[in-house]
Amino acid sequence: MKKWLFLVCLGALTACSEADDSIDEYANWQERNELFFEQQYQAYNVKYASWTKAGDKLPTELPHTDCILVEEIERNTEETTSPYYTDSVEIHYEGRLIPSASYKEGYVFDRSFLPPFDIEVDAPTTLAVNSVVDGFSTALQHMHRGDYWRVIVPYQLGYNKEEKTEIPAYSTLVFYIWLVDFWHEKPGDRDE
Repeated sequence: MKKWLFLVCLGALTACSEADDSIDEYANWQERNELFFEQQYQAYNVKYASWTKAGDKLPTELPHTDCILVEEIERNTEETTSPYYTDSVEIHYEGRLIPSASYKEGYVFDRSFLPPFDIEVDAPTTLAVNSVVDGFSTALQHMHRGDYWRVIVPYQLGYNKEEKTEIPAYSTLVFYIWLVDFWHEKPGDRDE
């Protein structure tokens, strides 16, 4: 009988110590995401182009949660056309959450390729510009063929207060997007 009681107590102590070591990846998630975006906004405000959901250059009086932050890693300066909201695109992309305790670079919730990425081998994904969250769609409408961008989307232009399969509510989304090609509903509509 004494052995049995000892084993139960030992099991209870072990369970407590495991609970103490657990990490809540998403503790204070809304606050952490708002702080992350604010810090990025301050850094990007001077260095990088930002656009509103409507597609205009960022005016100073607009709340910054109504814009996306763009780092142009590679830019095609020869191309002048961009996809419309109703267009389809071929892209390579990767979507991440903000950095957390277990994911220093941010948890990858979706990508169009299996790592390691090889632009010569990996086939791009085809999707409609209007089928993705507002911030992602806005970025696509300003990209040109060959552009490679890092885009930070505030949760207000992402999934907002909704939780998706691997994306907690209030998540700032960080995308890496390579625009390979696009086509308009009616050829020649937007050619300049």
